[in-house]
Amino acid sequence: MAMAFASKSVAVSAISMIVRKSFDYLEKYAKAEGMKSVQERLERTLPQVQVVFDAIDMERIRDQSEALDAWLWQLRDAIEEAEDALDEVEYYKLEKKVKTRGNKVSSSLYKCKRVVVQQFNSTFKAGTFKRLLDAIRKLDEVVVGVERFVRLVDRLDSCTSRHICHQEVSNPRETSSFSVDEIVIGRDTERDQIVEWLVEQDNVQDHDVCSVNALSIVGIGGMGKTTLAQAVYNDQRVKQCFDQAMWICVSNDFDVPALTKKIIQEITREGTNVTNFNTLQEIVRENLKSKKFLLVFDDVWNDERRPDWEKLVAPLKFGQKGSKILLTTRMESVVDIVERVLGGRTKSLRLEGLHEKDLLAIFNRHAFFEVNPNDYFNLQEIGKKITRKLSGCPLAAKIMGGLLNNSLDSIYWNRMLRENISNIEHNSEGIMKILRLSYHHLAPHLQACFRYCGMFREDYWFRKDELINFWMGSGLIQLSANENQRPEDIGEFYLGILTKKSFFELRLKKSTNLYEGYGECTNEYYVMHDLLHELARTVSRKECMRISSDEYGSIPRTVRHAAISIVNHVVITDFSSLKNLRTLLISFDKTIHERDQWIVLKKMLKSATKLRVVHIQNSSLFKLPDKFGNLMHLRYLYHSESQKKVGKYSFWCPCSIYKLYHLQMIQLNRCLLVSWRLGNLISLRHIYFSGTIYGFSPYIGHLTSLQDLHDVNVPPKCGFIASELMDLKDLRYLCIRCLENVNADEATLAKLGEKENLIMLSLTWKNSQQESDTEERVLNNLQPHMNLTKLKIKGYNGSRSPCWLGNTTIINLTYLYISNCSYWQHLPPLGELPSLKYLYLICLNSVKRIDSSFYGCERPFGFPSLEYLFIEHLPALEEWVEMEGEHLFPRLKALVVRHCKELRNVPALPSTVTYLEMNSVGLTTLHEPYVPSETAETQKPSLSRLKICHCPYLETLEQLNQFLSLEELHIEHCENLLQLPMDHLQMLPFLKHMTVLGCPKLMVPPATIRLPLPMKKLHVGSCGTYETWLVNSLCGLTSLTTLMLYGCDIAALPPVEVCKSLIALSCLEIVSCHELADLNGMEELTSLTELKVIGCNKLEKLPVVSSQQFQASEHNQVVTACTSYLRKLKRLQISDPFVLQWAPLRSVTSVTNMTINSCRCLPEEWLMQNCNHLQRFGVTDASHLEFLPSIMASLTSLESLQFSRAMLIQSLPELPSSLWRLQILGCNPVLMRRCRKSRGRDWHKIAHIPDLRIVEDVPLAYSWYSYM
Repeated sequence: MAMAFASKSVAVSAISMIVRKSFDYLEKYAKAEGMKSVQERLERTLPQVQVVFDAIDMERIRDQSEALDAWLWQLRDAIEEAEDALDEVEYYKLEKKVKTRGNKVSSSLYKCKRVVVQQFNSTFKAGTFKRLLDAIRKLDEVVVGVERFVRLVDRLDSCTSRHICHQEVSNPRETSSFSVDEIVIGRDTERDQIVEWLVEQDNVQDHDVCSVNALSIVGIGGMGKTTLAQAVYNDQRVKQCFDQAMWICVSNDFDVPALTKKIIQEITREGTNVTNFNTLQEIVRENLKSKKFLLVFDDVWNDERRPDWEKLVAPLKFGQKGSKILLTTRMESVVDIVERVLGGRTKSLRLEGLHEKDLLAIFNRHAFFEVNPNDYFNLQEIGKKITRKLSGCPLAAKIMGGLLNNSLDSIYWNRMLRENISNIEHNSEGIMKILRLSYHHLAPHLQACFRYCGMFREDYWFRKDELINFWMGSGLIQLSANENQRPEDIGEFYLGILTKKSFFELRLKKSTNLYEGYGECTNEYYVMHDLLHELARTVSRKECMRISSDEYGSIPRTVRHAAISIVNHVVITDFSSLKNLRTLLISFDKTIHERDQWIVLKKMLKSATKLRVVHIQNSSLFKLPDKFGNLMHLRYLYHSESQKKVGKYSFWCPCSIYKLYHLQMIQLNRCLLVSWRLGNLISLRHIYFSGTIYGFSPYIGHLTSLQDLHDVNVPPKCGFIASELMDLKDLRYLCIRCLENVNADEATLAKLGEKENLIMLSLTWKNSQQESDTEERVLNNLQPHMNLTKLKIKGYNGSRSPCWLGNTTIINLTYLYISNCSYWQHLPPLGELPSLKYLYLICLNSVKRIDSSFYGCERPFGFPSLEYLFIEHLPALEEWVEMEGEHLFPRLKALVVRHCKELRNVPALPSTVTYLEMNSVGLTTLHEPYVPSETAETQKPSLSRLKICHCPYLETLEQLNQFLSLEELHIEHCENLLQLPMDHLQMLPFLKHMTVLGCPKLMVPPATIRLPLPMKKLHVGSCGTYETWLVNSLCGLTSLTTLMLYGCDIAALPPVEVCKSLIALSCLEIVSCHELADLNGMEELTSLTELKVIGCNKLEKLPVVSSQQFQASEHNQVVTACTSYLRKLKRLQISDPFVLQWAPLRSVTSVTNMTINSCRCLPEEWLMQNCNHLQRFGVTDASHLEFLPSIMASLTSLESLQFSRAMLIQSLPELPSSLWRLQILGCNPVLMRRCRKSRGRDWHKIAHIPDLRIVEDVPLAYSWYSYM
C-alpha cells in the first residue's frame, strides 16, 4: 500500500492497520518499554487526523497554511518509514519460510546437511526492530502535532479551499437552451445524427414497454456537449416534432424533488409552492401524458443512485409515444444507469475531438476577433501549431484564442506555444478548471490511480494487465476484506470506473496475425485524452515526475514516482535524490553504451532502495546489476532489450534477484532463469518471459500465489513437473510446452480438473516421438475444469481427440484453437459446445471430410453460439457436408478458409455472416445464404466484406447479386473467373472498396454498365481488357478517394473529363504499368495529396519536357499555368527522378514527404522548388548515388533524411539545422570514419541531429520510415 501517494488518499484505517501490525510484532518480539502509551496515544489522535484529511484540499492547502502543508508532508514521510520498516519485518519472515523449506528440499535432492536455526533472532537482521521502533515513535511525534491544526481546518472549512472546492463540485455552472455561440463549428454530422434520432418514429408496439427513449451525448469536459445539445434543441426540425420541449441543467446536485420542480416550471412557465413529492410527480404526469415531449438533462453526474433515477423518470414514462430524453454527461456510467432504468431503450454518442481545420476556425474566430486574420500571416502559422496541441478540444481553442487576442505579437504567441495549457490559464472558466471537476468527483483511491498515470508519456497506450500490475506494484490497490477477491479484480474494477467516467478511452487495435479485425486479433488498450493527461501531470506534480530530455535535474524529495529517459548519462550527478522513490521507469537512448547503462543502473539502485516498481526499457545489458538484490520492497520488475541486441537470449539474471521475496510480477524478455531459485520468489503472481527456465524443478510448486504461467517448457526426464502444477490452485492462465516429455500418470497428477479458476489453457507438443496411444492418454488426463473459457491444442500426434472435447464437460468454452494435430482424421463434435464463439482449425493434415460428426448429435448442436470460424491448411480436405433439413452456424459472423485446395464446396451460410474469405480453395461456386429460423424471415444477407483469392476453379460469381449490404469486394488471382455481375454490382448502395487483380479472363461488361457511385477505393491490375473498362468507367465517381493501378496494360490515364469528375481523389498509385506513356489528365486531380509512380518504364525514359528545354520561356509559361494544379500534393514516391520532368509533377511546390526508389543524382532544382515544405526525404536504394549536393543545407524545413545501400557516398555536405533524423544504412567505410563522434571530419555537420544512425551494413529487417 503506497501510504503516501498524497495525504488525501491516506485513509486513517490504513494507517491504523500499519500501527496495529507494527505493535503486534513489537509486543511479541521486541518487548520495548513505554510503547503501550505510544499505542494508546496514536489510537486516540488518529481520528483527529481523519478530521484534517476530510477538511482540506491538498491542491490549495499551501496557499492557506504553509505550516499545515509542511506537517502533511512530514506525516507522509513518517507513514512511509513505518510502512517500510513493517515491510522489512515481513520480508525476513518470508526469507525464513523460504530457507526453512529449502533446507528440507536440499536434504532430499542434494544430500546436503544444513542446520536449520529455529530461534527468532536468526530470522531478522540486526536493527530491523530498532528501525520499526524508531519509525513508530516518529509517527507518534508527527501525529501528536495534529491537535494544533484541528482548529485551523475548522476556519478553513468555512471560507477557504475546501469551501471553494465544494462550490466547484456541487454547482459548477448553470446552463440554458440559449447558445452563446451563434455558429456551431465542426459538429454538423453529430447534430444531424442526433436530430435524425429525435425525429424518427418509434415502431415499438408493445404497450408494456416504456414509451420514452433516451440518447446520451458523452465526452470529456470542454468537448462541446452542451453547445451541441443547444444546437439540437433549437433546430427547427426538432421544434416541429415535439409538443413540449424542456431544458434542465442537472449538474452535481441530483435532488429529485428540485429537478421535478424545474420540469414543472419548464412546462407551466411559472414556479410552484408544492412541497409534497407525490403531488409534484402527479403534476408532471398530468401535464405530459397527452404530449410528445423532448426533455434535455444537461451536465449529468449521478451514476450511482439508481433509485433517484427511477423516481425522476417515473412520471415521464406516461408521455406519448416518441417522447425523447437527451442527456449530456462526461461519464459512460451515467449511460449505463439510464439504460437500466429505461429498460435498454437508450443510445449514446461519444463526442470526440474536432478535426484540425474546424478547431483552427474556432481558434481564429476568437484570436483575431475584430481584426482581419489576413493581416497577420505570421501569427496564423503559429496559430496552426498551437491548435495542434489542443487535442481537438473546442473550449481550449476558444480560451486560448481569447487569451492571445490580447496581444497580437509573434513573440508572445511563440511563448504561449511553448507553454502547457495548465501554466497559462488565468480565466475562471479555464479548461483545466472544468476538467478538475471530474477529478474531484473521484474517490481518493481512484484519484491516486489517475495521478499515477501522469508520469507516462502523452498518448501512451496501456494494456489492461500492464496498468493493473503498475497499480498493484505501487500499492494503489486497496485490498478487500473478501479473501476470494484478487487485487487484479479490484484493479480491473478501478479501471472500469475510470473508463466509464471518461478518464480513459478504450481503443481497439486490430492485428493481422490471423485475419483482419476478427476474434482475438482485436487487442484492447486504454488511452488518456491529451488534456486529461495534462490534468494528471498537474495534480501529481509533487508526487510524479517525468524527465524526458538530457536536461536532468535533482528530483524533489516529495516525488515518489519518476519516469526518466536517459539520453546523456554524463549529466546524471545527483543520485541521492532518488532515495525516496517508489516507482522508477527508466528508458535508455540507443546511443548509451552498455557499460554506461550498467553504471547508471548500479548508482540508481544504490540510492533508490525503497523501490516497489522498476521498469527498464531499451536496455542493451547482458546481465542486471547485483544491486537488484538490495530492493527488498520490490513488487514489480520489467526489463526489455533494445532492438539492436542480437542473439537468442539477451541476458542472465543475477543470483541476488532470487532474494526478492516480495516480488509479485516479473517480465524479462529473452532471459535465462534458474528454476530452483525461481521457487524462492514465493509472492510471485505473474511471470512473463520469452526465454528458457533451466532445470525446472519441484520449487515451482511453491509459487502458490501464481496467477499465470506462460511457456512452461517441460525438460526431458523431468517427470515431477506435472505434479508440481497440483498445488498451483489459483492459476488463471497456463501454457505448457514439450508435453512429449510427460507421461499419462504425470498428467493425472497435474489435477487440471480441480483448477476451477483456470480460464485459459494451452497444451503444446514439440517434435514428439511418443506413440499415438501414449499422447492420447496424456491429453485425456489433462482434462480441465468446466470453467475453462479458452483452449489451445498444438502439435498433438494422437489419432483421436480427447474424450472431454466436444461434450458437456467444458460447456463454458468460448475460444478453441487446434493446430498441427497431423493424425486426426475426424473432427470431434465441437458443434455441441453451447458457448463456443471462436474456432480455429489449422494444419490438420489428415482430415478429409467435415460431416455430421463435427456438428454433434445432442441438442444444442450445429454451433449455436459460433461467431468466427477459421480453417487453414487442411490439404486433404475434400468435402464439407451440409446437414439435410438443419441450419448450421445460426450466429456466424465471419468465415475464413485458406489453403484447402481440394475443397470444392462450402455449405450455405446464414445471412448473419458479415465477412467471408476464401483463399487458395478449390471453390467452384458460392451458395445463396439462408435466414436462420431465430431471426426475422425478412432479414437480408448482411455480408459486408467478401475476399476471394487464388480459387482456380471459380468461373462465375453470380451470387453476388444476393449481397445487398456488400461494402468491400476483393477478387484476386482467380485465373478462370469469366464474369462478375456488374449489372447488379453497380446498383449496390454501400459498395465502397473494390479490388480486382490477376483475373485475365474476365469479360468486359456492356458499355452502359458503370461502377457504383458510392465507390471510395478501387484497386485494379492484370485483368486484360477488363481493367481498361474499369479505368474508363470512373467518370462521375465523386466519392472516390483512392485509385491503385498495378500492372495495368494502359497507355494513358483516364481521359481529362473523367479526371475532372474525380473531385475527391486524394491518393493515386501507379505501379508497373509499363505501357503508360504520359501523365496527361493528372493535373485535373485537384484533391490529390498522395502519389506513387513506380516501375513505369516509358515514363522513366521518355520525358515530355527535357531539363534543357524546360528553361525556355514558352515552357516556363506552361509551368506557370500548371502551378494551380496539384497544389495539395504532399506525399510523393517515384522510382526514378526522370518522372519529375513530366509537366504535372515538374510544377509541384508543396510536397512534404518524398521517397525515390533509386537514382544516380538528386533532382536539385526540384528539391529547391519544394524547399519550404519538404520535411522528409529518402532514397531506398542509393547504390548508384555518388554524392549529396550542397543545396541540402537550403532545405530549411527538412526533418528526416534517409538513405539505404549508399556505398558510393564518401562525405556529407552541410545539412539544415531543422534535421532531427539522419539514417544511412549500408554506407561507405570512408563515410563511417568521417562521421565518427567528435573525431570525424563530418561530425560537426551532424552533431546537432538527435536521431542519428549511420552503419555499414543494411540489417535484414531494418526500420524504414515510409513517407507514403
